[in-house]
Amino acid sequence: MQIGDWRLDLVSGGRFLHDGGILYGVVPKSIWRTITPADEQNRVPLAMNCVLARSASHTVLIDAGHGEKMSPLDRKSHSLEPGWPLLTDLAALGVAPEDIDIVILSHLHWDHAGGATTRLEGRIAATFPSATYYIQRQEWDDANSNTLELSGGYDLDDFLPLANEGRLMLIDGSQEIVPDVRVIQTGGHTRGHQAIEIASSGEGLMFLGDVAPTVAHIRRMWCTSYDLDLVQSRRVKSELFGHAADRGYWVVWNHDRHNPVSRIERHPHREFLPADIRENL
Repeated sequence: MQIGDWRLDLVSGGRFLHDGGILYGVVPKSIWRTITPADEQNRVPLAMNCVLARSASHTVLIDAGHGEKMSPLDRKSHSLEPGWPLLTDLAALGVAPEDIDIVILSHLHWDHAGGATTRLEGRIAATFPSATYYIQRQEWDDANSNTLELSGGYDLDDFLPLANEGRLMLIDGSQEIVPDVRVIQTGGHTRGHQAIEIASSGEGLMFLGDVAPTVAHIRRMWCTSYDLDLVQSRRVKSELFGHAADRGYWVVWNHDRHNPVSRIERHPHREFLPADIRENL
């Protein structure tokens, strides 16, 4: 897909299985199972859709998937695919890790930030050695807080080495990263969660992260059980959807295995509906 001066490609951060009750929160299983049938362990198939954005000046990666640091037991528990799909997809596009100069992480949970670092000669280092990694300061502070209520959501190996290597840029709120690329602090899923917008020549794409992980979450009340602030998630979804719908922007549903990219449109009775669903960019 071409968005103004930017070429955009969907790349896989991995595929996994996850509990449907967690994914759909307060929505009864009798409703959500008609959209995504679960296996015998109540798990539904999900993706980790990441975006590679290239212009004449920058090569930007949005989110980094699960990476390769997880133990065999953890990989099995999440039913992860073998290998490292993100690097495989990047290589297929002719992009090496050192070619990427900007990595923007929506937040620091393992399925979004695990691939930000890798094991290298007995230590853990930045996967993309030439990149600056952009993270909300609030997210960074919470991920490093070691507080009991947040401790299960983060793995320090996924992001602490970025600071040690001087590859970290902390952001305070919504701001432009480079021309045409900006982040929007959303809160909701985590306090420091951010969405990413790429807009050029009247066209645009929005990466909403986990405030809207699948196309089913276009409904205002459908939020994950992991969301720390459900009211904020519901509020910010309406704002972001309205922004995208009114401009005809594309939206990335980052955990949707079957409907990863679509436009959205306003509806008089159901607020918003997906439109022009695509399997890739």
